[in-house]
Amino acid sequence: MNSKTLKILCAVLAVVMAVSGVVFFMSTLDKEPSANIGSAEPEVFSYEQSAYTTNSALSVKGVNGEIYLPTDFENIYYTATLDGSVKFFEYSGGQLFASTLAPKQVKTSIKASRISIPVTVNYIEKDGKVCGYGVFTSDMSADVDVYAYAFVKLTMKPAGYGSGHLLLADFDKNNFYNAEKLYSEIYNFNLESGKASTYVSNHTRMIDSNGTFRQDWTLLTDDFIKNLGDAKYFLSSRYYNEDDKGQRADVMVLSSAYKPQIVVEDILGVWFVNDANGMHYLKKNENGFANMLKTGDGEIVLTQFDGDWSADYLQCGKYLINKKSLVMVDLFTGVSQTFKGINIESADVFSLSPDGTKAVFASYGEANANGTLIQSVTYCTVDGSAAPAVYTEPMLFSESSGFVWLDNSSVMSVRALSADGAKAGSVSYTF
Repeated sequence: MNSKTLKILCAVLAVVMAVSGVVFFMSTLDKEPSANIGSAEPEVFSYEQSAYTTNSALSVKGVNGEIYLPTDFENIYYTATLDGSVKFFEYSGGQLFASTLAPKQVKTSIKASRISIPVTVNYIEKDGKVCGYGVFTSDMSADVDVYAYAFVKLTMKPAGYGSGHLLLADFDKNNFYNAEKLYSEIYNFNLESGKASTYVSNHTRMIDSNGTFRQDWTLLTDDFIKNLGDAKYFLSSRYYNEDDKGQRADVMVLSSAYKPQIVVEDILGVWFVNDANGMHYLKKNENGFANMLKTGDGEIVLTQFDGDWSADYLQCGKYLINKKSLVMVDLFTGVSQTFKGINIESADVFSLSPDGTKAVFASYGEANANGTLIQSVTYCTVDGSAAPAVYTEPMLFSESSGFVWLDNSSVMSVRALSADGAKAGSVSYTF
């Protein structure tokens, strides 16, 4: 995935808009430039008059540049800035309000590549559970070598890990506004003392090009944690190439062993569910790839898929869709549905509503003949009961953030909020 930070996105957009006099010239993506294009009258794009900007279904939630991301708690979101500020908000009646839960703080120090990184974690408590976030940048301390950025999340341990709290860390600044982070360090965390200690042995851990430990040794996602059941597993891509991170991984037993036990080898992506039926995951084979179920009796192929998982399909949790046939399969039940009236062959992003009835497909786009990046976003119902809404314009969404559903009808993304691209924030689309 070609991920960029929001900061880079805005800077690029600002330069493009300034050079073009705050005017974009659009051309059709699937056509070659005309031989006499110099004499043709180009179509003018205006941010203020764009179909997306002026659509009544689009409402701005982060008018002051706020970018809202989901927490572990339903209808509660957070914002974070690179100066370490973290705030919490509640979603109600189609609006976001400052949370009524009192925020708390705990100071800690995490170790990465044997370097201590100080972080202040801001968190809230609800129903006996906690959730919080913290940010470190090199601007906060000159005493930290190598690491210029760290993002941490405080969360409850899954059942298989025992009682208490986890601290998860990500060191890729490009993921700062990503709602679906892939964390590369796991810490056992004592909330009272603020002490964080590593779970997994770093013996024989390799060094990457940045001079730090490889960032694929221990991997976790929020979705992986939620679907572990009573197991004590984690993901690791340590036995693959560094650019395979997020594309293929082994499922291992969490321990301090020199070589953790591998329970499932070489799964596709990071989707893994452990439930009463067994372990669910995707795995490549000679015929393409398959939806697998592993039980005490071994591996079972539930569904066979032709083609390449990363090139020909898009996945959102347990749902997998073929970009050409438009057939979407529920990987748990095997039930399939076929979308109609849309073209998603160039789509890079697929996001489905919580109730599985509505979807968003988005394409990062390509530069047209004038050098302007043209993105596309399609909002549609799964059953085709309503005509899809398709937008093909510059400045539709930020690649670095993805799409977050506020409810079954409203989905939130991040986009530029001004014609020069200097301001950006969360917006929601309701359909």
